[in-house]
Amino acid sequence: MSIAAQLLLGALVVAVTMIAQAGFVAAAFAASDRLVPPRVRSSRLASMLMLAAATIWMLAALTFAAWLWAGLFLWLGAFGSLEPALYFATVSLTTLGFGDVVLAEDVRLLSAVVAANGLIMFGLSTAFLIEFVSDVREEEEERIIEKGP
Repeated sequence: MSIAAQLLLGALVVAVTMIAQAGFVAAAFAASDRLVPPRVRSSRLASMLMLAAATIWMLAALTFAAWLWAGLFLWLGAFGSLEPALYFATVSLTTLGFGDVVLAEDVRLLSAVVAANGLIMFGLSTAFLIEFVSDVREEEEERIIEKGP
């Protein structure tokens, strides 16, 4: 596969993972706003559980990306079965890059695209979680101010 084809195909998969992650983020904020009543948010336990749920939700977004990349590798014939394709996608997406499983030379540029995709996704996940914690803390502070001394 040509360099241009690898970059184009990689860019398409990155775009799909970014759109999916944006959807995961939007769904998390919407669920938090709609499904968790303000009175439930008032406890530290509820705040902790909401953060845990948000973290697991973002892990689901990353898992989706790994499966998408693994599917692409299988479709391209880069791997003969699901396990090595998923393993490679996960190791590359997390930017560990052990090197024990590698792509053939004709598609190996995709491994760099997967790693870049992972960097972006982990950065966005971190930004989301920081914003989520900030929102929870802000609500906590507002409740404290409303209650007064």
